[in-house]
Amino acid sequence: MFRRSQPHQEVEAVSTGNALRRGECEVTFASVSNDKTVTCAKKTRLVCDALLEEVAGNKFDFIALPGGEIRATGLVAYPNPTKRALKNEGLTCDITRTGVAGANNLANSKTLIKMLKDQQAREAWYGGICAAPALVFKPNDLFPTSGTCYPSFQGKIEGAKNVDDRVVVDEAAKVITSQGPATAIPFGIKILEVLSGPEKAAAVKSQMLVIE
Repeated sequence: MFRRSQPHQEVEAVSTGNALRRGECEVTFASVSNDKTVTCAKKTRLVCDALLEEVAGNKFDFIALPGGEIRATGLVAYPNPTKRALKNEGLTCDITRTGVAGANNLANSKTLIKMLKDQQAREAWYGGICAAPALVFKPNDLFPTSGTCYPSFQGKIEGAKNVDDRVVVDEAAKVITSQGPATAIPFGIKILEVLSGPEKAAAVKSQMLVIE
């Protein structure tokens, strides 16, 4: 599940979801607000597939939060398999997007935090990009030992390992974090790798002409 807040960073939301869809993950965008239409940081308007409350009871393979400007009001999330086999694979994976009023609002969403806490408790994957790791994960005891975020927020995750890496995977915590718009595709590919394996991730990486 991929959550998004208004105006969330549309590049982070769409690029991450696109990489996953190319890897044959089923993606659903869900809005955290009471409106499926989310206005992004740069005024792009996106229409989500569901409201967060409609999918809050689902179990997800991965929940991912995009970042956005401090005043943002959009977020994205990825939900768990619907037990529907993906094309040419024995895999199942859904992705849901949700929207709220900025990373700070995401941190204040009881529904969202409960979903993330439940994900953590059952040792399922989750992740965030840009401001989300610092403003949502850190205050709610969801930030891993190794992680990163947008550079201007790194003071809020002081002591984290590998903070300067563009994408950080904490295998023990099952958390993936990333820095910002330019790292959104690598972030999505890394999520695909943990969900569907390195071969699938490598194929999408080649298809998208990703350069290390």
